Formats: sequence, structure tokens, C-alpha cells
Amino acid sequence: MSDFSIDELIIPATPNAPSWPDFEAATRVRNITEAEGFGTNDLQYSAAGLLPGWLNTKYDPKRMFVARVGGAVVGRAAYETLQGPNDDHAWLIAQVLPAWRNRGIDTALADRVELLAATENRHELIVYTVSADARVNA
Repeated sequence: MSDFSIDELIIPATPNAPSWPDFEAATRVRNITEAEGFGTNDLQYSAAGLLPGWLNTKYDPKRMFVARVGGAVVGRAAYETLQGPNDDHAWLIAQVLPAWRNRGIDTALADRVELLAATENRHELIVYTVSADARVNA
């Protein structure tokens, strides 16, 4: 296990905000892990392109957590919900750069968003993951 920390990322309001570099780093984690899983770079997004979706939380609140090793962002977890008073769903994702896997970081990120779901009484958890090893049924 490596020494790492997990912190909630304050979503930057603009690219000039103090948390912008971490948001860009989290976007890189997203892009690298999804390209690996899908086997293509066609689904790459810039941090600027993703920012509006992260700021628009009126109907679907979102939170992001980042894992750091030596200050560098090596993983991220996302937590999304809906605003409905009877909604008990939460969408979870945890992604870690390939070089930092199997060190407990992925589990710690998943535990963080699962605990958040439990504290908010979200009982139906939907996990998003992409894997090149997944079988395709046609």
C-alpha cells in the first residue's frame, strides 16, 4: 500500500479558480482510464468541456473526490444523485491511473463514495465502470 490521501475536490467556477489544476488532473485520470477501458481516445474531453456539467447541479447534484500521492492526482471518484425527495439512487465511479492500481487507492475511493451514499440514505447504487476485459454480448 502506498501513502495517499483522498480529498473532496472543490469544483472550480472558472478555469482561473484555485482548484482548476486539480480539476484538469482529474479529467486526465478520467480520459486515461476510459480510453484504456473503451480501447479508443474518441471519448476524450477537455476539462473546460466537462466543467459546465459539473457546475449544473440544480437537478443532479455531483461531488468529486481525488486521490493524491505526493500531491499528484492519481485517482478520482464521482458521486451523482437526483434532487427528488423520494429518490434513493446514487451513481458512483472510481478511477485510478494504471500505475497506481492495486495499492488500495481504488478501494478507498469506492469506500468514500459508498459511505457518502449511506449517509444520504441512498440505497440503490449504480456503479459505472469501463473495462477492456468486459465481454460483449451481441
